[in-house]
Amino acid sequence: MARVFSAIDIENEQILEKLEQVRNRLDLGFKPVKKEKMHITLEFFKDVNQKKIQKIEKGLENIDTEPFNLKIKGLGAFPSEDYIRVIWAGAEHPKIYGLQEKASKHGVESSNDHEFKPHITLLRVENLSGKQKKKLEKAFNEHRSQEIGKIKVEKVKLFKSELGPEGTEYTELAEKKL
Repeated sequence: MARVFSAIDIENEQILEKLEQVRNRLDLGFKPVKKEKMHITLEFFKDVNQKKIQKIEKGLENIDTEPFNLKIKGLGAFPSEDYIRVIWAGAEHPKIYGLQEKASKHGVESSNDHEFKPHITLLRVENLSGKQKKKLEKAFNEHRSQEIGKIKVEKVKLFKSELGPEGTEYTELAEKKL
């Protein structure tokens, strides 16, 4: 059984550099996401077998969305700014919701248990102190509407996610050009 996810891979080096700069300014000892692993998850599946992976791949082949420019803007936190576990940069364009919906049409039940919120994870947070929380609140207020840049969304990828000694490793399984 495998953990897989469909995603928009962030490949624009300038945007990756800007995201890394934002991430570094916010890093108060949290676990950073390496820039080469930054992406926007469309759909996540845990415990899927090869047959289900093939169904997901076939579903991705049927996506008929045109390429579009996606705005990377603002900062936020999951599950909320009161209880921070993940710090993210937002992604904005109406087409991303349609793309996410099309990427989920394959007959395999998703493991997502929350409403789709397009984002790029920058940091994972554990044991947040009061002092760190105050600094983050200030950063969220300062950067809530900051535009980081735009990326051209031209493909959707399917990745396998595996825990390894160096953290989570991603292996690309499929790619669908838009």
